[in-house]
Formats: sequence, structure tokens, C-alpha cells
Amino acid sequence: MKLSEKTIHWWEKEPLRIIEIVDCFDLKRFSPEILAKAVKKLGGNVQHFHCMELSTQEFGSGLDDNSLYFQTSVALRQNPDRLAEYLPYAKKYGIRVIVYFNVHWYTPGFGNRHPDWIQIKEDGSPIMNVYGTGTSFCINSPYREWVFQILKDLCKYEIDGIFYDGPIFFVNTCYCQYCRASFKNKTGENLPPKSDRKHHLWKTFIEFQAESMEKFLEESNRIIKDINPEILFYMNGNSNWPYWPTGRDNYRIIKHTDILGAEGGFLYGNLNQTSIFKPGMTGKLISSQAGNKPAVVFDCAGHKPWSWYILPEEEISMLLYETCFSGANYWIALFPDDIYQPEMKAISEFGNFIKRHPEAFHDTESLAKVALVWPAKAAEVYSGSSVPLTDFTSVVEGEEIGDLHMEFDGFYQCLSKTRIPFDVIDDCNLDSITKYDLVIFPNAACLSKEDCEKIRRFVQNGGNIVASFETSLYDENGNRRENFGLGDVFGINFAGKIIGPMKHDYVIPASPKTDKFLKNIKKKFIPAPEYGILVEVASGKPVVFFCERLKGRYDGIPKISENPMMVVNSYGRGTSIHFAGNYGSTIENFGFIEYFEIMKNICKCMTKGYIIFEGNNHIEVFLRKKGKYIYLYLINLTTGLKRPINFVQSLHNVKITISGLDILSGRALKSRTTLRVIKTGKSFKLILPELYDFEIVQLEKRDP
Repeated sequence: MKLSEKTIHWWEKEPLRIIEIVDCFDLKRFSPEILAKAVKKLGGNVQHFHCMELSTQEFGSGLDDNSLYFQTSVALRQNPDRLAEYLPYAKKYGIRVIVYFNVHWYTPGFGNRHPDWIQIKEDGSPIMNVYGTGTSFCINSPYREWVFQILKDLCKYEIDGIFYDGPIFFVNTCYCQYCRASFKNKTGENLPPKSDRKHHLWKTFIEFQAESMEKFLEESNRIIKDINPEILFYMNGNSNWPYWPTGRDNYRIIKHTDILGAEGGFLYGNLNQTSIFKPGMTGKLISSQAGNKPAVVFDCAGHKPWSWYILPEEEISMLLYETCFSGANYWIALFPDDIYQPEMKAISEFGNFIKRHPEAFHDTESLAKVALVWPAKAAEVYSGSSVPLTDFTSVVEGEEIGDLHMEFDGFYQCLSKTRIPFDVIDDCNLDSITKYDLVIFPNAACLSKEDCEKIRRFVQNGGNIVASFETSLYDENGNRRENFGLGDVFGINFAGKIIGPMKHDYVIPASPKTDKFLKNIKKKFIPAPEYGILVEVASGKPVVFFCERLKGRYDGIPKISENPMMVVNSYGRGTSIHFAGNYGSTIENFGFIEYFEIMKNICKCMTKGYIIFEGNNHIEVFLRKKGKYIYLYLINLTTGLKRPINFVQSLHNVKITISGLDILSGRALKSRTTLRVIKTGKSFKLILPELYDFEIVQLEKRDP
């Protein structure tokens, strides 16, 4: 092999359809062949396999060294070798086996035998309430050697991979003797309170935990790859939430793992409070963070926290479509009883569809010319940053003013519902923005000087940006600047004040009849964002103004103020638009039509190429390419008024106009229909006879 040639590993050769049947609470539930047949029937080509029992009446809940069902020197007692028994059946049915290894949830009895391994909370007490029943160990303690020995023993088998569920530092840990000694040796200081985010050593502590995680993964991967380079290794990382509660920084994780994964498809509680776009949001973000490595979104068929209660078929389908059309692979978890339920049809049909059309799901490249930025730096230090409910974290509320998740989710919803293909990146990866026509910064409050300079050069060279609220008003450490770091690009200066809440106030478009960004805006008074930021105009042009504040909702006719809400500025060869308010949060909370329309106009004016769906407003669009083909992925969002979704209204004769692409032919892969392509000027039109739940239109590019 030439030195320049890259080794292509098995996990890089085809789309991964990973099935996990969560039988770890009763390993005797299925015979090996029944289990393998179930995975095959579900359309899986990879399996997360359980050979470690996580719940026993004798030892409590969690993993225990009494509950290892494979040959290992660390087992306290010898159990039947379930792994050796299963592997021949997996091979028979063409299934790759990744061993599931829970490295964050252990029985209290195991903890009692190794008290110095246990993570210690800030108050000095051991953590004993993991999932309400178990404890967790610290990767900086001698526990790590126990884990490494298991890796060595597992790698003696003909397995295809090892998955770490965890590892993790919890939001109030770890103050064990090993963490305290290591931090003291590194910094000369004692560990600060993790609960005090304003402590001068707080960020040093957070970075210490992220570095500890990285070192643990680096050594784990080295042990595995030294034995067999073809054994995949990965863990679950983060989606669009901060890493400070857990120590799990995706950029550090992916350096020492083969795939980047995150729980984007775990749905909790009242689904009407959860974005339907959550899996796609995660898939887009982690695909950009993974670089040239694969990404996988962890989806769950259960309606959390009721793990033994399955979602409707339509909800499960939506998880899979959102995940795969975003450019990621899927992993889906289900419990043993689920495999007999009719809802499994969603997994089986889609998995086998991918098997028939792998070209549309593997090694494709996004054609989006718009990027939405997740403000990752602000997520760690900004007051408006929050932590969502996941299987590893409880809710940590941020301040309502400037809420990052609401702002980001609002812009995501807006772009999706206006049928604009777009990518998601974060502000740790701004070198990538040069490939886009338009980059959107939803309250990316905390940007470094280097970040601001990259954005400045992008606009100078002809790029376009949209930013909202306090974008660039703080540095990367959360310290507020006197002025916006991008004030010259925005054409404004900070006037020193946040206003709000504006519960019944308005904004007024200055010239809707002549301004291209205000096309189709017919109302004079439009509800204002709940919070605004006062700015002074420098070189920019205000096109929307705040109204004077009303004392009450019937306090006379609103009057225009001198305070701009939307400022357009030419900078070099590019254009900047700044919304002086929490624009995205207002979309997320209220969905005002004019907010959508303005963003639609911005995208149309500032990007090359466009996709129009005549008369159909409930379709989500993804656009990717591979070789001579372009793939248009469509999801039908005509799903009724309330979640859980259990209904999809079929759409007929969907008329699609595509500009900016030279198309020769078209074919609908799901319906196996050849589509007539009609050229009209610089655009191409085609009609899709029916769109039920999803469709993938394969477009062949014309040779140049």
C-alpha cells in the first residue's frame, strides 16, 4: 500500500443501520438465533450486543463484576459465555457485532467493594442516585484499569466494535481523591465549586474534566487498535448542549474514536414541547463536527421516560428520516417486547429501503448554501445557556433573556418550514464558512477576536451573514465587550441597554414596498421580539424599527421609535443583517408569519439556487450529492395538529421548481417512478405524483 493511500475500514464502506435490542435486563430472554433473526428482520446490518447484565435482584441495578457473560479475568464469578455463543449466528445473518459496554452505571454493591472508585459530589458525598438506583465510577481512579482489562479481553473475540455508554462526569462531580490530586498537581490549586460558574477556576476545572475524558478515550482506543485496527470504537457525545456538565467535548472525543454519536432521537415527556426536527438538528451538527468520520444519531423507539412504552409508527419513522437525510447514520434502541409490535414496521421498511439504495445514504455531500451556527462557545459560559433533559443530564435552566436553545431552534424551524436546504455548524469551526453564501448566527454572543476576524473576512470577500441579539458582544470567556466585536460588519454600535420583556409591543417595517427583504410584508404593526437590544446606527441601514413601548396593550396606536430592530449593512463585497432582538426565540414561541417571510426573502436574495414547492407548505427539504447524482430528500410534515404523530396526509402532484442546478433526469426512489424534467429558462420543473411520508428524488446532473 502506498503511504498516501487511506485505509478504508468496514464502518466507512456502507450506511450503518445499527439496532440495539435492550435485553441487558434479562439476558436469557432470547436465544442467540432469535436475536440475530430479529436484527436482520429489522433491516439492521450492525448490532449493539449485550453480554453484560445491568440489573439483578441479587446485586441491585447497574453493571456488576458478577454480571459479565464473556470470558474476562476481572469477573467475580464465571457466567455462560453469551458472546461466544452469539457470534456464529451474527455471522450467519450478516450482522456486525458491536459490544455494548456501560461505563457509567454500576450497582451499589460493586461500589461498596471499590469505594475509592466512586465519583464524589461537590458536598463530599458519593454519587448514589444514577437512574435512581446505582452509582458511577471516576475515570481518573484505578477503575480505568478495570475497564482497560475488559477491553483487552473483549478484543480476543471476533467482534467488530466496542461502544462506551458514557463515560461521564455528572453535573455535581467529581471531587474524588484522584481528581483532587491530579488537579492540584496540574494547577497548584484546589478544585473549585462546579456549581459556581463565576469562579475564576471554573473554566479550568471544566477543561480538566474534558482533558481527562480525552486521555481516557485515547488510551482505550490505543489498547483496542493495538490488538485489532478493524475493531470500531466510539461513545455517545453531545448534541447542541454544553459539555461542561459532563466533560464530553465532541472535538476531543472524535480525535480518539471512529464515529461521532449523540442522542438526538430520544424524545421525552410532552412531545408538543419537543422540536420535530431534533434528530436532523443533531445529525447536521455532529456530521460537521465529525470531519471525515461517520456520524450516528442515537434514536429510541421508546417514549421517554416510559422506556417500555413505544412511540407510534409515524414518530419512529420521523426519527429515522430526520436522522438519515441529515447525513448521519442511525442507531435505534428498542426493548425486547417491542420487536413483536406492529410499530417495528417503520424500522424494518426503512432499514431495508436503505439496503436497496445505499448510494443515497453513504458518503454524500451537502449542497446547502446556507449554514446555521450553533453557538457552542456561548453554550459553555453565557447566562442564556441551558442544559436539556437527557439520559445523562437533568435540566439546568439558563436565563430567559438570550436563551440559546430557543434562539437556535427558532431559526432552525424557520429555515426548515420555508423549505431551504441548510447545514448546521458551530462557532468552533468557522474556517468552513467560506463554502456558504449565507451564514446565520443565532445569538452567538461569545466570539473570540479570531472568530470575529474570520467572519469579517468572509463578509468582505462577498459572504452574507444574519446575526441576532447579542452576537459578538462577549468574548469567548463570557466577558462583555464595550461594543459588538462585529460592530463594523453590522454597521451598528451597542447603546448599552437590553429592553424587555415586551409582552404587547410592536415593530414597524420602514419601507415594505421597496425593500427586497420586506417583500410580501403587508401588516403595518408586527409583534416585537420579547427582548431587544438598543443599538446606534453607524454605516447600516435600518429597515425595521421598534415602536415606542406601550404601558398596556390598549395604550393607543403604536408610534415608531428611533430604535432599529433590523439593520442591513454593506461590508466589502458582502452584506450583514442584524436583528436587534431575540428573533429566533420569537419564531419558536409564536411563529409569526412575517418573521418567516423576512427570513425567506433574505435566503432568496443572498443565496444562489432555490427550490420552490408550488402550493405545498409542509415539506422539509435536504439536498445532497454523490458523483453525478443529486439527491433531494423530502419529508411530508402534514401530520396533524398534535404529537405524538399517528397520521400523515398524503400529498399529490407535488410541483417542484429547482434553480441553480443543471438537471438531465429525475427518478423517485421510494415510489420507483421516473419523473419528467422540464427546463424553463434557467430553472427545471418536475412533478412528483405522490408524497406520502418521505421520498428521495435522484437527479442526474447534465455533463458540463
